[in-house]
Amino acid sequence: MKKGKYIAVGAAAAMLFTAVSCSGKKEITSAGGSGDIKNISPRGIVFDWQSKYEEKLNFFRDSDKYHAVSQNGIGASMFDLRDLNNDGTPELIISPDTQRTTTCEIYTVSGGQLVELGEIGGYGTLTFLPGLSLINDEYNGNGFVIGKYLGINNGELAPVLTYSDNTGSAASGATIIHEINGESVTLPEFDEAMQPYRDEKGTSIGRKYSFGDIALSYAIHCSESWGAVLTPGEKSLFKEQLGKSMNEAAQTGSDAAFELCDLNGDEVPELIVSQGTQAGDLCKIYYIQNKNLSELEGSFGYGGRLSFDFEKMVFYATDSPNKNSCWTLTGADLNNFTASGNTMECGRKFPLNSDSMTAAFR
Repeated sequence: MKKGKYIAVGAAAAMLFTAVSCSGKKEITSAGGSGDIKNISPRGIVFDWQSKYEEKLNFFRDSDKYHAVSQNGIGASMFDLRDLNNDGTPELIISPDTQRTTTCEIYTVSGGQLVELGEIGGYGTLTFLPGLSLINDEYNGNGFVIGKYLGINNGELAPVLTYSDNTGSAASGATIIHEINGESVTLPEFDEAMQPYRDEKGTSIGRKYSFGDIALSYAIHCSESWGAVLTPGEKSLFKEQLGKSMNEAAQTGSDAAFELCDLNGDEVPELIVSQGTQAGDLCKIYYIQNKNLSELEGSFGYGGRLSFDFEKMVFYATDSPNKNSCWTLTGADLNNFTASGNTMECGRKFPLNSDSMTAAFR
C-alpha cells in the first residue's frame, strides 16, 4: 500500500457538538473537536488505487447502468470500498440497483492497473465473510441449494470451495445428493466440509456510498486514510475503547462492529460502535477532545447502523420506524430533513475483533 505526500494544515479549532433531533428538540450537548494539532489531512494521503477507482466511478456514473434515484421500488446506484483479501488495499464494488438479478461489479488494482474481478451477488449486494476474506455466492432453488466461496488469488476471483445439496427435495422422493467441489459426498462429510464456513458471520456489502460528488470524494480520499493520519495517541484511545466494547460484546454475545467516520467535517474521525444487527440494536459514538476520548451522550441508529448525509452534515437512523431519528454535530437545521444525494451507511465496516482493529489502524 503506497502512501503519498502529506499535506500539513493548521490547528483545528475547538467547537461545540450539539446533536438535535429532526423535530427540533435538543437531545445532546457535549464538547467536541479534536483538541490536537491536526498535522495531516486525509486528503493529503495518496494511494495508487484512488485515481483508478475514481475514474471508474465517474465512468459508471456517465453510463446507462447508472440510476441516480430510486424508481418503482428499485434502489439507486451505490458503491462500496472493502478490502476483500486483507492486503491493505480495498476493492471497489459497484451496485447498479437493487433488482433481484442485479449483480455487483468488483474491481481491484494490480500492477498499477484497474482489474475487473467479475460480477457476483444479487439484489445489488454480495455476502462477504471478513473472517475468511471470502465471498459467498449462493442460490436457493426449489428444494436445493448450490453455492461457492470465492477469494482473490493472483488478481483473480477464484472458487475456494463449491457445494450443492438437494436435501430439501427429500419429501418429493428425489435422490438426495451432496457435493463438495463437484464430488459426491455423504451428509456427514458434507457437513464437515461446510462447517468452517458456516461458523463465520457474513455481512451484506456493496451499497455503502451514494454517487454524489461529496460522497464519492469522501469515499475515495478520506474513508481509507484514517489509519495513516491518526496520531499514535489517538489510535491508542480508540483501541482502548474498542477493547472495552469487545469485552462487553463477548459478555452479551452480540454481533458488534465498528467504523471510523467524520461526522462533522473537521477531518478527524469519530468512532462508531454498533451493538449488532437486530432492529433494536443501536450505535454509540465516541470523539477525541483535548487528547481524551469521550462518549457522545445517547445511543443512535437503528439495526446497528447509521446513515450520514455529507452535504447536510446530518446522521440519521436508517429504516427506523421513528422518522424523526436524526441528529447533527454542527448545528445544521434538522427541520423537515430529507436526505441529499450525498450519503453513506456507517457503523459496521469492521467486525469488532482484534484482527479488524489491526486492519482499521494499520
